[in-house]
Amino acid sequence: MMKIKSLLVMTAIAFGMFACSEDETNGARLNLDFNTVTTVDNTSQRALTNGLIFTDGFITLSEIRFEAEADVDSLEIEFELEQQTVLDFATGTTNPDISGISIPAGTYEEVEIEIELFDEGDEPGVVLNGTFTYNGESHPVRFEFNSGETFEVEMEGNVVLSDGINALAEITLDPHVWFATVTASQLAAAERDANGVIVISESINADIFDIAADGLDLATDVEFEY
Repeated sequence: MMKIKSLLVMTAIAFGMFACSEDETNGARLNLDFNTVTTVDNTSQRALTNGLIFTDGFITLSEIRFEAEADVDSLEIEFELEQQTVLDFATGTTNPDISGISIPAGTYEEVEIEIELFDEGDEPGVVLNGTFTYNGESHPVRFEFNSGETFEVEMEGNVVLSDGINALAEITLDPHVWFATVTASQLAAAERDANGVIVISESINADIFDIAADGLDLATDVEFEY
C-alpha cells in the first residue's frame, strides 16, 4: 500500500508492471508518468461546481529524488536529480525528459519518490491557465504559485522489480481539487487585471489564493495499489 504526502495534493496510482524490450534485461526501470487533469471527464463533480477549469500552463521542478530499501543483502538505492525541469501541464511531458531511471532488480520494502518545486527567482514556478464560466460567460483565469514545496510518494510493502521489467509510477496532478472549496460567487467577484484575466496569486485575489493553498492538503494521505 502506498500513500502520498503532499502540499500539492496529488492523487497517485503507481507501480503497474509492464514488460520491457528484449534488450533491457539488466535490472529494472522506473518510469515516471505525470497525468495532468485538464478535462471535465477526469475531474470530480464537487470541483466542477464552481465553473473553473484549468487547461494549460507549466509546473517547474528543481529536484527529483528516488530512494528504495530492501532487507535482503541490505540493498539500498538513492538517485537524485538536481536540475530545472519544466512540466507541460497540457501534455504531461517534461523538458528535459525525466521519464525513467534504471535501478537494480530486487524486492524492495520501502520506496520513496520526492519532487521539489522550483522557487528561485521572481517568476512563479507554477503558472496554470484556464477559464471560469459563470452565467453562460467565460472568463480567463491564471493561477500563480511560487514556493519550494516538496511532495513525496511513499510506499511500504514488498515491491518486486525483476530484470527486464518497467515499473510505472503515475502521478496525477489535479488543480481543480485545490480549488474545490472556492465558490463561483467568489470567483465572479474576483479582481481582474487590465486584460480581464482573473489572476490568483499571493498578491492578487489573495483570499482565493489562500483557499487554494490550503486545498493543497486535501489529499495528503491517499492509498493506492501497485
